[in-house]
Amino acid sequence: MDVGVDATSLVGPRSGVGQTAFGLIEALVQLDEGLEVVALPIGARSGAKVRRALPQHPHVRSVRAIPSRVVDSVWSRTEWPPAELFCGRLDVFWGPNVFVPPLVKAAGVATIHDLAFIEAPELIADEDRRRTERALKTISRANRIVVPSEFVAHSVERYLPGEAQRVRVVRPGVRRVFRERGSVLTAPRRRALGIDDPYAVFVGDLGPRKNVETLLRAFEMARTVHPEAQLVLIGRPQPGWDVIAERCARIIASDAVRVVGYLPDEEVAAIVRGARVFCYPSRYEGFGITPLEAMVAGTPVIAAKTSALPETLGDHARFVHPDDVESIASAIADHFDGEPDAAELESARSYAAAFTWADAALTLLDVFDEAIAELS
Repeated sequence: MDVGVDATSLVGPRSGVGQTAFGLIEALVQLDEGLEVVALPIGARSGAKVRRALPQHPHVRSVRAIPSRVVDSVWSRTEWPPAELFCGRLDVFWGPNVFVPPLVKAAGVATIHDLAFIEAPELIADEDRRRTERALKTISRANRIVVPSEFVAHSVERYLPGEAQRVRVVRPGVRRVFRERGSVLTAPRRRALGIDDPYAVFVGDLGPRKNVETLLRAFEMARTVHPEAQLVLIGRPQPGWDVIAERCARIIASDAVRVVGYLPDEEVAAIVRGARVFCYPSRYEGFGITPLEAMVAGTPVIAAKTSALPETLGDHARFVHPDDVESIASAIADHFDGEPDAAELESARSYAAAFTWADAALTLLDVFDEAIAELS
């Protein structure tokens, strides 16, 4: 099977979309020796960057990048030129982030990670919303639509009822680096980052959607009970972060909070392993991979009881209302009182470990087969 893939999300610091694309591509070529992946970078300026970002495997290759203007001015309006002109013969083309280019003979499969731009537009930056709206106009090119959860499947059914019959759920896996029972971050590296024990941790984009301002206010309240506690924020600032930083300037400027930015996966996993608790009061998620990875790393999780998070995390997180600062503060403080229940942690670890990229890839292969068969 020859599979074309939009490689745009793989380049640069990876969001959840990029991590999902990488994990699935890597698992696909490991599962099926007859499968060839052709990565088509759209808007990427450097072919070398794309090649470095791809899984290193003999059945994965990239082709010349397509300028963004082709997508904006041509592919959004016409059905020419087709992706096969750049990729060669394809059986199926997969768009890991909604967009599907024109196709001649290949089947199309698109992944919709969520419909936040419809259901919670106030949480989405204008540029991201416009980009998603443009990409969604190409969904008619897809024979099948992949979503990460039943929550998103129901959202598609509600807001895009004409597409409901083509939707299939493919749940992501957790990364190997979080599964490994490795060590916590080394003392010299912790000192360099300004991280002190004991600490809580958040991993994700720093902005309104992840509810970081409420987390900061809750942590400030928890510190009145546990003044020794620290909060580590791992992630990239997003639109809206400047306002949050200004409103929460006092605690951010103190020793209580460390904003360490985007870090390598190995360091993120090590910091998560060493944390007393993983805090994730996000307002809207199509799946929620980062708290699931915290679980498999053996760290207790606090999460908002909203969107797809209860579905993804099951009974293994302590759920809070995303607007209830006192409830979040109480949950954080509780995790600095004594030691967590070992049996509960092991149960959560086993639950999260069942989410594998191999299973996700097998399901995605079935979706590819369905899409191809529909054109036969």
